[in-house]
Amino acid sequence: MAEPGHATSNGRFAVVGSPIGHSLSPVLHRAAYRALGLDGPTYDAFEVPAGRLRQFLADGPGRDLRGLSVTMPGKPEAFALAAHHDAVSARLRISNTLVRADDGSWRAENHDVHGIVATFADHGLRGITRGGVLGSGATALSATDALAEMGAQEILFSARAPEKLAPLLAHAAERGAAGRVVDWSESRTVLSADAVVSAIAAPGSPPLRTAWESAGSLPVPAVFLDVLYDPWPSPLTELLAERGGAVASGLEMLVHQAARQVESMLGVDEGPVAPMMQAALEELARRADEA
Repeated sequence: MAEPGHATSNGRFAVVGSPIGHSLSPVLHRAAYRALGLDGPTYDAFEVPAGRLRQFLADGPGRDLRGLSVTMPGKPEAFALAAHHDAVSARLRISNTLVRADDGSWRAENHDVHGIVATFADHGLRGITRGGVLGSGATALSATDALAEMGAQEILFSARAPEKLAPLLAHAAERGAAGRVVDWSESRTVLSADAVVSAIAAPGSPPLRTAWESAGSLPVPAVFLDVLYDPWPSPLTELLAERGGAVASGLEMLVHQAARQVESMLGVDEGPVAPMMQAALEELARRADEA
């Protein structure tokens, strides 16, 4: 692979999903190109609704793209259309990255798990015994895999719709971790884990904070990662920080997975995490000023 700062990569790259207007991926990838001294690659954003990714790549604006970042709802589609898959994609059957091979076929990769593991490592947490996941869906599944990767022997799960936890429980078992469902009314119990990931959508965060506050004392995990990042702090991280807990932002996760995408798409040895994070923070500040 090319050395950072001396790569000669070029080509068109993009992020796809729906909605896509507020994606930070263009900011992150363009910041990486600047930090690496590259003026060849370009990176754009395209609105691609569910069920349209294959057409977008075959005869739409994506037909000459060399690589894509894929957000929801396209992650299962990205996995399905690819001819080749990295190990994480193969386990989860969802992919957030597509890279075009020389023969025109696609390789699907999943760097969400790396983003979670790297974020916890930044906060000094690498090995755990018990993990916790709040919420369900694709991000919660990636969180399950990440916690298992960190060595969790048990993973606590809690979601407003517990029937949606079945795929997470099955994946935990496949990864050798015992899964236990915690009733939503007792979701604060999940905080007894070493590492906890909240994959709860923004509307669900304030009422959960209210419920936790009314419960009185709370267990505090070693690190609590909320995938939300705008605005920051989120209601849950603000509460746990007040109780003396260490918290991590979904922005950290996003930057780490984007840096790994840059490495894969451009063939560089190390994505420039610090400049990418700085660019993201500046963009969020700009958006806040304009709001």
